[in-house]
Amino acid sequence: MTYQEEKLLFNQKTQCTIVQYDGTIKETDSNIFKWKVGASIYDVHPFFEIIKGFIEVFEKEETFYNFPCIHLEEKKLDKICDVTIKINTEEVVILLFDYSTKYYELNKIAQQKNESILKAKELELKNQYLIDKEKFKNSFIANINHEIRTPLTGILGFIEVLEKTNLNFEQEELARIIKRQSIHLNSLIEDMVDISKIESGKIKIVDERFLFINLVEGFEETYAKLAKERGIEFETHIDPNIQEYLIGDRTRVFQILNNILNNAFKFTEEGKVSLSVTKNYQRTNKLSVSFKIEDTGLGIQEENLNNIFDRFTRFNEDKQVSGTGLGLAIVKDLVDLLNGEIKVTSEPDKGTTFDIKLPFKFDVTKSTPEKKKKKYTLPETKKKFRVLVVEDEEATQFLLMKILISHGSFFVDVAINGQEAINYLERRNYDLVLMDLKLSKVDGYQATHMIRNNYGDKVISEVPIIGFTAKATEAERDKCLRSGMDDFIAKPFEQEDLLYKIVKQIAKKAAS
Repeated sequence: MTYQEEKLLFNQKTQCTIVQYDGTIKETDSNIFKWKVGASIYDVHPFFEIIKGFIEVFEKEETFYNFPCIHLEEKKLDKICDVTIKINTEEVVILLFDYSTKYYELNKIAQQKNESILKAKELELKNQYLIDKEKFKNSFIANINHEIRTPLTGILGFIEVLEKTNLNFEQEELARIIKRQSIHLNSLIEDMVDISKIESGKIKIVDERFLFINLVEGFEETYAKLAKERGIEFETHIDPNIQEYLIGDRTRVFQILNNILNNAFKFTEEGKVSLSVTKNYQRTNKLSVSFKIEDTGLGIQEENLNNIFDRFTRFNEDKQVSGTGLGLAIVKDLVDLLNGEIKVTSEPDKGTTFDIKLPFKFDVTKSTPEKKKKKYTLPETKKKFRVLVVEDEEATQFLLMKILISHGSFFVDVAINGQEAINYLERRNYDLVLMDLKLSKVDGYQATHMIRNNYGDKVISEVPIIGFTAKATEAERDKCLRSGMDDFIAKPFEQEDLLYKIVKQIAKKAAS
């Protein structure tokens, strides 16, 4: 573009108008607006009324006034202009520069920027909402988990006590029903907690060396009894070529197989359930194992197979089968976490087959026998051992007292919070403390810290303490041990486990 063309382009965006003191337009070009000579500038646009004030204060020296981005219209013409007004002794000069195109471009950019900021803020708020929602859900599940486990501990505990009394046939059956339904309720809680952990990424895969045959034989033993009760067959086949010891997450593998076997028995009224375990392939120290679980149960409609692993999905609603619809969703999530595969085939009224492939590792070191649970016995003494139960739930207090007193080797005192427990310890010597973690005033962690650190008397500071809580997690167990407790037991518990841990700690203390 030539200099003249550039100049012409620039000139088209400017307009110069000379106005007399009375407002009459003396001279003007028409590059922007078609103003006429002889017309009043005050009639052109209300903005120019401002000139009257400038004239009134004019003091004989040439003065300039600049106004950016003034919105001026003339009929259908609409412009954004920078306006410069020059006052001298003879006239008023008005210079306009058409800034419309640039203004709208900048305005569009600013608008886009504002929209971008708003969208980013909206996304941030949505993300924060999802985070808060997830925190609330996890907190809610954790609290519900704790609140339900506490009364469940009492129900299952008293059922165990009741089963050891003289019951007639009808009473035994009622006790079995209550126990079965309580165990089922506990499994539903476990499902909710597992789903919450999976969603929040809190489930960690832990590789450990374990005796593989024991895992499968455990299913044989457990489900053979159930098959006998249901009047169906249970068959198992284990490939003898699979190594005795494998490396993998034994807990998650057990969970996967147990969920599917439980489902198979739930929906099989006659016929059989079978578990087949075979070696898929082996490369160096890596091994793929196939698990096939087949049943002759109700089966699944073809249109429902694609949704079988969805959460809260339940089929065969008319068959009165209990469950949350979370079991298979958990299975699928765990298989994915283990980098495995799972497939399902089914035919209505003929049965269902689950095929699972899971990767393991193995080593060629010499097999070592599994460690057996060490036996402990109470020290020989003519006196009974004194146990302090620190628990604020009345039903759990009574249950623990019943279990320990029935054993015949224990006296029992009960404190309802940490501070009261410390008062008891200061007045009387105890052989062991059962410390609930969630207490009013002073909780179990605080009480344990005070016992371990605030007393020079070793009878108090070194008393064995077993943590007692409804939060059945490894993190909770580790927290208990770090706080100074000697062991940990989760609610609901089995009486044998509780007594084993109590005897173990008293025996270890006596031997130290």
